[in-house]
Amino acid sequence: MEAENVVEPVKGRVGIKVAVAAAVVCAVVAGLWGAGLFGGSADRSEQAKAVVCDAPRPADSEGYAAVCAALNRPDLPALLGAPGDHVVVAHPMPMAIGKEPMVEVRLQHVVLALMVSTFSVDDRFEMRPGLTDQATVLGHPAATYASSMMTFGGKAGPSTRNILVAQDAKASGGRTFELVVSREDGTSVDDPALNRLAAALLPTLPGWVAA
Repeated sequence: MEAENVVEPVKGRVGIKVAVAAAVVCAVVAGLWGAGLFGGSADRSEQAKAVVCDAPRPADSEGYAAVCAALNRPDLPALLGAPGDHVVVAHPMPMAIGKEPMVEVRLQHVVLALMVSTFSVDDRFEMRPGLTDQATVLGHPAATYASSMMTFGGKAGPSTRNILVAQDAKASGGRTFELVVSREDGTSVDDPALNRLAAALLPTLPGWVAA
């Protein structure tokens, strides 16, 4: 699938929500790029050890701690297809926007971000129907797509693979969870792997409504 430029202007019925959602994804990708993305050589030489979630910052959502704890789990490297990695840091997104939880967990070779959003699966398809694939996660409507951005100076930022999943199986127009995955080697996570990741993580999050 062709990657989209998440900062492209958008129009239409979902105007404001689309603009906010694009800004949030842009902040995620920019945060991955600006913060160095992956653990350095020192991190890679360390033995695997448990890493606790960083404390929330004053401006972070009240839901941050619960979401971070749900993501920072022992089997996360295996779920991300990097069983030899370990968690380097689990913390609020460096460039978090808005009042909803935005969490980032960095492994040595893979980075996972999660956003809680009012931007719906229906909004996503209206925003970019040709660049979005339909999916289902445990009976919940979902959408998968690729994202990328150009950084200042014209350099290419990291590419990501995203899955947006409705919190309520009966509300494709309602609140969502979005998982964003980026790999150091630049390869894309396939949709079955994204679906398995979402199926393992999302039911453990506050706000998930079982089908």
